[in-house]
Amino acid sequence: MPRKKILFILISLVLTSVWFGPEKIISHAEEGLPFYNLGRTLKIYSYPWLDSGLGSVNPFLISRVTFFGIASWFEGFKISGAKIQQLFFVLLILTPLFSVSSLTQILFPNHPKNLGIYASLFYLFNLFVLSQVFRRFIYSLIFLWSYLPLFLYLWVKWLEAKKVKHLFYFTISSLIFSDIFVLVSSVFAIWIPAGILWFKDRRIAHGLIGVFVWLLTSVWWWYPLVLLKDSPFSQALDTSKNLTSLSDVSKYFPRSEIIFLKQKYFFSSDLIWNKFFSSQLSNVISWTIVSLVVVGIITSFRLKNGKLLLLWFGLSWFLIKGANPPLGKEFYSWLFNAVPFSQVLRNPYEKLGVILVLPYSIFVAVGLSRIRFKIIQSLLVFTICFVLMRPLWTGQVFAGYQVEVPDFYRQANDYLNSSGSLRLLHLPFLHESGTSYTWGYSGDEPSDFLFDRPSVSKTYFFPNDPYPYIYKSIRLPKIARLLQFLAIDTIVLHTDTLPSQVYQENYQGSISIVDQMEHVFIDRSFKGLNIYRLDPSFPVNWGYLSSRTFSVPSISDGFSLVINNSSFKVNNDSFVISPQKPINYGSLLPNYTITKLSPTRYIYHVQHSTSPYILVLSQSYNSGWIARIQKDILPDHFQINGYANGWLVDKAGDYDIEVVFKTWPWE
Repeated sequence: MPRKKILFILISLVLTSVWFGPEKIISHAEEGLPFYNLGRTLKIYSYPWLDSGLGSVNPFLISRVTFFGIASWFEGFKISGAKIQQLFFVLLILTPLFSVSSLTQILFPNHPKNLGIYASLFYLFNLFVLSQVFRRFIYSLIFLWSYLPLFLYLWVKWLEAKKVKHLFYFTISSLIFSDIFVLVSSVFAIWIPAGILWFKDRRIAHGLIGVFVWLLTSVWWWYPLVLLKDSPFSQALDTSKNLTSLSDVSKYFPRSEIIFLKQKYFFSSDLIWNKFFSSQLSNVISWTIVSLVVVGIITSFRLKNGKLLLLWFGLSWFLIKGANPPLGKEFYSWLFNAVPFSQVLRNPYEKLGVILVLPYSIFVAVGLSRIRFKIIQSLLVFTICFVLMRPLWTGQVFAGYQVEVPDFYRQANDYLNSSGSLRLLHLPFLHESGTSYTWGYSGDEPSDFLFDRPSVSKTYFFPNDPYPYIYKSIRLPKIARLLQFLAIDTIVLHTDTLPSQVYQENYQGSISIVDQMEHVFIDRSFKGLNIYRLDPSFPVNWGYLSSRTFSVPSISDGFSLVINNSSFKVNNDSFVISPQKPINYGSLLPNYTITKLSPTRYIYHVQHSTSPYILVLSQSYNSGWIARIQKDILPDHFQINGYANGWLVDKAGDYDIEVVFKTWPWE
């Protein structure tokens, strides 16, 4: 086996062995715990409708299906999630090590082979990857860093060789690494350098074929993004707010930081490695790297494809510096107004930084190759990869990220699955999304990964968000009526949370709240969890049929009506927010049952209908939901109960009503 392969495999195995403890998962921030229960994770990512909280449209996560489908397949062989995660990290490291080397050889074919090895090593061992890829720990950014050089290598091979097998590899790899498109900004990150390399070969026809095939084989994730515009996330496209956000974050990556591939926040005094990276030794090594880049840039003027690499380097530097001068504010103001979709780049250093790191790494390699003495080259490589990157080798980069989920969560989940399928309310209730547990986890509230049943656990802060009103209502003794109204039949009280200001109450306070709730009783206790249930006299379902509506000024008034007004019959009455007019049929409702087939499909089995009524689905309102009787779609769809979906139904007899979240034309 060639020494290069041995070196790359050895690096990936040693690093991941250091990072992963025995049966510990690496998890942090927004990512939650996807490797804890891969079957559950795959189900979450398989639908454009996120069955979490009261439900929301989130087509961004669909692109994770391929990766987590493969990971879930491994779980079928009784391999733990921790081992599967470690295996995939080995592959995520190996992919760029080999592909950067191959791409470098294509760009500079007449240079020695160690040029590609040096470029590969620096693409892994640099301050951007340390901080923005691994420490930041967002899977889509890790995948982007891993896949970009492979994407570009296969793209260039297709353009140059014009062989179908390269186009096949190009499209298949895009499917495997589709996790990168959870962040839509990754489309810019891969196609900006691909466009520059396309310019190198100037094979217009083959380039267009490649783009067309890529779009065609990627339709399964981008079509829902284009179609499902009626979502809280679409409201994030606010040019003024995003320009303000861009200006704010740009302060963390001025040009003086970018030249070292740094970002101020991740190298501030609050970080565990600040003392080392502010030392004189670290500064000397960093300036040495910059010197190698300068030498590489000067040398590249005389090399074939050198000027192309300089164009790539210059354009990527201009883009990732954000609102910083020169012309940063002016350019992004024009771009955000002209192309609203580009507002996903409001943090360009984080989202696009990797497209600078790749040419930067090649320039470092070119600079190293200009040093005549091999011993000095080797000494510099060792100093950069091992001394400067010490946090990677010691595992400090993931300090506080390794967790092992206690077994009582598995026990509680099995018990809850055996006794129902409706929503869970988690206490203490979060007024934000971040939380910490005594067993080491710190990040986004992870109940969606820990439990198979949908969880209501936190506020989301979308416009007209009902969660703050749930947060305010939990202390009320008659909260059971609201829980029934929201399709919640079980409360999970966590005893393993760490104190935080984001909780409404601490653990003891939450116990006091539950103790004063009427019609709620303790059902089962586990080591770190207490399970409470609504009294059986409070039937709960995913929706209901209504014959009477009340008109209220706001959702807060509506929830108060549900909780406090005994004349409001839960699972029979409903409310609308003025100026919507109330609908009152005053008639007997038909018999019905509801079957949930998936997060995006419900069947209402109706019997003996004699007069009109309102069908209520207790999922957040979205125009993507449709209700149909056979092939006839019910036309009168509206928001009801301040958050849910309602339809007017005027059909007599026995029939089924199919309620579907429609994404594809054939659904």
